[in-house]
Amino acid sequence: MVASSEFIKGYTEIVVCALLFRGDDYIYSLVKRITECGRGEIRITNPSLLMVMKKLVGEGKVTTYTQAGKSGVARRYYALSSAGRAYYLQSRDDYLGSLRTLQNLVKGDIGNA
Repeated sequence: MVASSEFIKGYTEIVVCALLFRGDDYIYSLVKRITECGRGEIRITNPSLLMVMKKLVGEGKVTTYTQAGKSGVARRYYALSSAGRAYYLQSRDDYLGSLRTLQNLVKGDIGNA
């Protein structure tokens, strides 16, 4: 099992942006999707994700709006702004490049790092 709070801490923003890149969503659903995608090995709490969302909104990467769900309960939805989309695409490329380098280093394949 991954030490989830430490593992995801540095990647929460890009994970959230990746999910929002595919469509607007609300906190509970995002938490559930992260847990499911991580096969239960990566978990984040609603309060932790709310803090991340507050930061992303403050930076202009994410916007919010309220909409009634199927049950009639109003939910706060989050959407990527154009700045958030640009941030996600750049961060994704940077992350994937770093991941390849880290894999080479961990495998001991220093010549390809």
